[in-house]
Amino acid sequence: MNDLNPQPTDLKSSFIRGAAWSMGMRWSIKLLGLVSTVILARILSPGDYGIVAMAMLAVGLTEVLVNFGAETNILRTQVLDRDIIDSAWTLRLIQGCIVAALLALSAPLAGWFFEEPRVVWIIWVIAAGVLVSSFANIGITVARKNFQFALEYRFNIYNKVLAVTITILAALILKDYRALVLGIVVGYVSGVILSYTMHPYRPAWNMTHFGSMWHFSKWLLLSGIGNYASRNTDQLVTGRIADAHTLGIYSVGAEIGQLPTAELGPPIMRAFLPTLSAIKDDMNRVRAAVLKTFGAVNTILLPAACGFAVVAQPLTLVLLGEKWVEVAPYLAIFAIVGAFKVAVAPFTGLFLLQGYSRLHAYMMWGEFLAFLVCAAALVPAFGVMGLAYSRLVSVVVFFLFNLNMTKTHSGIGYRDTWKALWRPATGSAIMLVTLAWIPLPSSNVYIELALGILAGALVYAGVIFMAWRLSGRPDGIEATLVDHARAMRIKVAKVGRSNH
Repeated sequence: MNDLNPQPTDLKSSFIRGAAWSMGMRWSIKLLGLVSTVILARILSPGDYGIVAMAMLAVGLTEVLVNFGAETNILRTQVLDRDIIDSAWTLRLIQGCIVAALLALSAPLAGWFFEEPRVVWIIWVIAAGVLVSSFANIGITVARKNFQFALEYRFNIYNKVLAVTITILAALILKDYRALVLGIVVGYVSGVILSYTMHPYRPAWNMTHFGSMWHFSKWLLLSGIGNYASRNTDQLVTGRIADAHTLGIYSVGAEIGQLPTAELGPPIMRAFLPTLSAIKDDMNRVRAAVLKTFGAVNTILLPAACGFAVVAQPLTLVLLGEKWVEVAPYLAIFAIVGAFKVAVAPFTGLFLLQGYSRLHAYMMWGEFLAFLVCAAALVPAFGVMGLAYSRLVSVVVFFLFNLNMTKTHSGIGYRDTWKALWRPATGSAIMLVTLAWIPLPSSNVYIELALGILAGALVYAGVIFMAWRLSGRPDGIEATLVDHARAMRIKVAKVGRSNH
């Protein structure tokens, strides 16, 4: 029992270390993926990405339809035993088998929907990979629950390095979309092998806790379907009304645009839910932790998203090259979309901790309905770009709905939220306006990008530290940075004196 539930001596330090490991993992993985994209963009065409994106939309839809939340059940459980862990693994195994079967059966339908016959065999190949991956060792999730983030880091990095290497080598040989498919399947298979190699836990078939898990997960399943619909219906519609080239442009713009938020927010949240689970009996501590994390997350996320939006044009040219220049406007819009989506992630974690999975489902579906209304109005006027605008409006609706539900169900009022948010919001807004007005040299795209990033960082840092001082230097990420700077200065001074 103790081996499955080691107790950290300092939850705050464990959370910070966990967030750092998770952030390092996500950024390392995304950096590998970005390097892969930069290389592959010079070899493959937007159409190649579009064909695979069509197949992955079908895969994502099938997965979310039978997502039983096995891993979330482990992360939110305060005390683990073998029955709980094995029940979660069994649930995930059943889920994987159902997904693989549904994919195999629905592949011809996907080919008809997208009017692209090559999608059929791609889905069949990926279905085999999904089936294999469903046998992966759930010990990796147990490691995360027990704050063993270094192990999770190594697992994911090894897996990504192997997949990226195979994808690039295949692209150099095949020079088409088949390289992307091969990389996806390699990632599935190697993940299973690594999971058993790197963690000693050996799961076994067990259905003891299926009832209690399903009681929580049925609403998590519904929220997952709503989340998928709100996040991917735009790409499904793009794949239906446009060609593979346009879908490739749209999907790459959405992926890169949400890069700063998707790779900063989720790593923190990976460590956040296990931390909240450890203090869930003290709701005052929980609320304080949620608000502090909310402020810290947005202090990092908002400027990153706004910065991406304002340098979208040179960033696209530097990363992808001239043939991908159409990506830039989508990149800018989705950078802001990502900021609104991830901004309220700490509140989502609080809902899951409290067992409000049904509430979370309502919010997901509310966002989706807002998207449908906006799309019906904007797509006829703006075409595919109208879908991106609709995503932006719907995610703002989700943001506001989330704040209201947090106030109603968790006792965190608007005043508390604004107190944590106003400094990063003000700094990001001033940075965005400043960069939009400052003319940057456009003769060299690399210089334009570098100056834009530097100017944005300086403006934001100056504004946010001024706001922090004016508000009485409250506890937060600014205070942490100042304390570290002082400690470093003292350390350097001691070294200097000892040398003399």
